[in-house]
Amino acid sequence: MSMVRRAAIGFGCASGAARSAWLVRLRLVVLLFGCSAGLRGDQREPAIELYGLAGGYVHGNMLLSLQHFSLPAQWRPQVGGGVLAPLGRRWGLLFDVTASSVADYWKWDGEPGAGPGDNFARLRRISLFPSLVRLWRRERFSIYAGFGPGWEHNRESHRLRPIVAREERGRPVLADQFENRRASDTKLALYRLRLGCLFSLNRRVAARVGYSYLRRYADERGSTGIEAGLGWRF
Repeated sequence: MSMVRRAAIGFGCASGAARSAWLVRLRLVVLLFGCSAGLRGDQREPAIELYGLAGGYVHGNMLLSLQHFSLPAQWRPQVGGGVLAPLGRRWGLLFDVTASSVADYWKWDGEPGAGPGDNFARLRRISLFPSLVRLWRRERFSIYAGFGPGWEHNRESHRLRPIVAREERGRPVLADQFENRRASDTKLALYRLRLGCLFSLNRRVAARVGYSYLRRYADERGSTGIEAGLGWRF
């Protein structure tokens, strides 16, 4: 048998083995897709859903109780968790707990500070948001919208140089040393509006994205939040 013929036979065997391997892989892919299709969750079936959340939050009320002025409103990160408990197919209770923090430097007159040489304030906020939501369910996703009350617990910590006297022109005289002060309060919100979407990734895992608007007083700016997370359907 010539070397050319042997090479052709070897090449044919190798090609056949390669084709067989690719056919096996293709069958495995088809099988996996078939299994995953069978495991896809159906949002039309109500279930308790537990979520871990992350997102951003704009504190509408940044009034510092110890200093009687507000820090500038900015987007800050927030983390938390939530649970959706269905009330039939169209309604549900959505309860979230989130935590966020704001920290900034400020001057004696409330203007933004430049760095460690100025006063410093940190505001930590824990928020509780129970809501009654209406759900529009489809096979792979659900849209929800609702409202409810809200509670916010704030904890402030300050490092500042207090005003000890004033000059003739009214300019304050600051103490030489910084002082540390703390304060806290808990307030009930007037209402919280929310809107979002739930997606079933498979039979158990779901994703959630949402938007919320919180109003505590009629004469203050509202707080805005966006969140996204992954959850487990029970």
